Amino acid sequence: MSSSSNSNQRNFVIARMAMDAANRLSAIAAEMGQLQNEIQQHHRVLNSFLRSVRTMDPARKEARIRATRERIEGLEERQQALRAEQQTLIVHGALGRLGD
Repeated sequence: MSSSSNSNQRNFVIARMAMDAANRLSAIAAEMGQLQNEIQQHHRVLNSFLRSVRTMDPARKEARIRATRERIEGLEERQQALRAEQQTLIVHGALGRLGD
């Protein structure tokens, strides 16, 4: 293979990787928006449970509050993982461009 062919192939691979990273960044942004909406919804539900004094059996109310808090924590953990992945993709993209 000629060096021109190797260079073209390398450029194609780099372009494909950049496109894949851009697509993933877009998907991350969309998922983070959905997570934020879901977290807000669960906070509203949690506040509703916390305000309801006598409308629900106390043991059931506590179980629902605990489950809602756990769900919020799980969503926030997923959001943190997405932020970390997003930062990694951005840094790798920036470093890849610096290396060119």
